[in-house]
Amino acid sequence: MERKKGFMAAFMTGLLWGVSSPMAQYLFDCKGVVSEWLVPFRLMTAGIFLMLYAAVVKKQKIFSVWKSRNDALRQLAFAIMGMMGMQYSFFSAVQEMNAGTATIFQYLNPAMLIFYYALVYRIMPRGKEIAAVLCSLSGIFLVATHGNIHALSVSPRGLALGLILALTTCFYGILPGPLLKKYPSEMICAWAMTAGGVVLMAVFRPWEIHVDMDPVVLIIFFAIVVLGTILPFCLYLSAVENIGTVYAGLLSSVEPVAATILAAVCLGTAFEAVDLLGFALVLSTMFILNIQTGRGKTADRCA
Repeated sequence: MERKKGFMAAFMTGLLWGVSSPMAQYLFDCKGVVSEWLVPFRLMTAGIFLMLYAAVVKKQKIFSVWKSRNDALRQLAFAIMGMMGMQYSFFSAVQEMNAGTATIFQYLNPAMLIFYYALVYRIMPRGKEIAAVLCSLSGIFLVATHGNIHALSVSPRGLALGLILALTTCFYGILPGPLLKKYPSEMICAWAMTAGGVVLMAVFRPWEIHVDMDPVVLIIFFAIVVLGTILPFCLYLSAVENIGTVYAGLLSSVEPVAATILAAVCLGTAFEAVDLLGFALVLSTMFILNIQTGRGKTADRCA
C-alpha cells in the first residue's frame, strides 16, 4: 500500500511540475507578465511558506545551517547558482520559447553531469552513459534545428537560455548534496528560495514592473506557488521515502510530457513530429541511466 502511494505521489509530482510551466506561459503570452516579475515573487512567496512549514509544522531549527561558515557558503551558492539560476533561466526560457521545449532542456543535465564527472573526477563514462549523452545531444539537435543544420527552429536567445538552464540544473543537483546529508531538505530549500528571491528582488525591482493584477493573474500566480512548488515538493519527499530516489525520479519525469500536452491543448502551441522525437530522445536518458546503475543516488529535487 505504501509503495502504491509512493508511485502515485511521484507521478503527481511530475504532473504538477508539468502544469506550472504552461500556466506561466499563459501569463507571459496573454497577460503581459515577464519572468523578471514572476520569478522573484514566486521564490519569495514559496520560500516563506516553506520556511513556516519547516519551522512550525516540522519543528526544525531553521537557523542551524548558518552557524557553520562552510555550510553557510554552500547554502548561498546553492541559492544563487542553483535555485535562483535554475528558476530564472527556466521561466525565461518558457517566455522565449514555450513550456514544453523549455522543460525538455532541463533533462540535458544528466549528459552535462557525465561530462562534469569525466573532466573533474576522471570518471570515464560507461557504455550506457555514452548512449545517454548521444541521445540527449541528438534530441536537442532535433528540437533546435528540426534536422536542418543550416537553420535554428528556436531563437539564439532561447537556445542560450536552454543551455544555461541545463547547466544551472546541474548546479541545483550537485551543490546541496552535502547540506542534505546534515540538514532537513525543507529548510535547505526554503532558505535557497528565499535568498534567491531576495537577490532577484534587488536586481530586477519587480514592484516597479507594471502588471495588471486582475483575478486571473492572482489565481494563476498562487497556483504556480502552491501547485507548482510547495505541493509537489512535499509529494516528492513522500515518494522518495516510500519508493526511493530512482523510481521517484523516473515517474516524475512525466513533467515534460504534461507540459507539452497542456501547452498544445490549452495554449495552441504547435509541435512537429520531429520535436516529439527529440523530446523522446532526451527523456530516454532517464531510463538508460537508471538501468541498474549502482552509482549513487540522485539529489532530491526542491522545486
